[in-house]
Amino acid sequence: MTKFNDQKKAFGSYLIALVAMCILQGCELITKDLISLQKKDDKSNRGMGQGPFAKDYEIWALDQGVNLSRIHIFNSGLTETCVIDFPALLSEGEIVDAVTMPHMIEFNSTHEYAVVASPASGNVAIIRTQDRKVIKVIFTGAGAHMASFTPDDKSIWVANIGTVTFIEITADLANESFAIGRELNLLEQQEWKDNFEDVRAAPVCHLYTADGKYAYVTLGPGAGGLVVVDIQAPEPKIVKAFSRDEVKANCGLALSQDGKKMYANWGDPGSALNPPTESGEWYVFDTSNHTLIKSSSETRGVDAHGARVSPKGPWLWQVNRGSDNGIIINTMTDKIVHNLDFVGSSPDIIDFSPDGKFAFITLRGPNPRSGAAHVATGTTPGFSVINTSNRKIAALIQPAPVKDLQASDFHGIGVRPIY
Repeated sequence: MTKFNDQKKAFGSYLIALVAMCILQGCELITKDLISLQKKDDKSNRGMGQGPFAKDYEIWALDQGVNLSRIHIFNSGLTETCVIDFPALLSEGEIVDAVTMPHMIEFNSTHEYAVVASPASGNVAIIRTQDRKVIKVIFTGAGAHMASFTPDDKSIWVANIGTVTFIEITADLANESFAIGRELNLLEQQEWKDNFEDVRAAPVCHLYTADGKYAYVTLGPGAGGLVVVDIQAPEPKIVKAFSRDEVKANCGLALSQDGKKMYANWGDPGSALNPPTESGEWYVFDTSNHTLIKSSSETRGVDAHGARVSPKGPWLWQVNRGSDNGIIINTMTDKIVHNLDFVGSSPDIIDFSPDGKFAFITLRGPNPRSGAAHVATGTTPGFSVINTSNRKIAALIQPAPVKDLQASDFHGIGVRPIY
């Protein structure tokens, strides 16, 4: 223990000195040496009775740019280790269906498989993460916007904007067998007719309650609204619906660490000719009875979008795509506790390193393929790395070659822990 404490004190002294130097010099960047030191400090903590945690991690970032359709994979040292190039896989015969505009990525509970939804091709790619093999591409419908595994890994549900459907893909991971399962046509549900019949709404994003029984589904692309779906019923059905007058959710969702609260938000780009100075809303739901317990229009920026709860501490990060900033909400008190002053040009989706020390935020390109152009247009397509301790940019990653920068447009991102 003495050696461990000495190492911890040495690291703490180094960190204090580095932060002091940054304050004096006005710098906002941390070095890869610091990242390395932090990882070593994590390793020295193993076996101390703190439970299982990742040995390392990877960052999977999706470039949905025109004629690109790639997944860029980086190690924790921010070195690119692999590119999954869907057009190249198609031309080489590795896949038989085009995967165009990979938009959102999620992993199963063990992070052995990833699912990628692609709106332009209307399908979901299932990837074995260890060898980066695309083992299945399944068509689910026009505008397949998001796909994600249920907590028990037995199903993958897909939100399809174009067909206004919520579709299940059954998953037998032991045999790597996947097939279309149940389908919920939202247009046929009475709750939908009562609340959205005159609104051009469609499922956009979804997130499950901790027990996996319900899916909260935000509605868009611009309409807003939210439905709660019972996905364990023999026939999936809407059990609660919030009209856009009640809840204007059309973007991100996040579940508190204890599973008792679900968060949703509304991104409002406003008008390009008369942009707002602040826009968007965020909402808090009690997952025990699906009641709305708080709503707030305080976003401190324009077009609230990506949201994610840190794996360490009760901190919900939410970014504003139109103003390049964001906020941090304490999920115990549901109050804003920090501002995110600048997180990159047109920030979109967020994920965290397993230790919570870094946030990774995708940045949009000069020719965005989704979202209102006047808020979704960015200058540095890729992702930013944020040091969560000081909320400053630690690194800016732009993996596309110079010749592809005009076409590049990053959207989805996911961190894969390695155990």
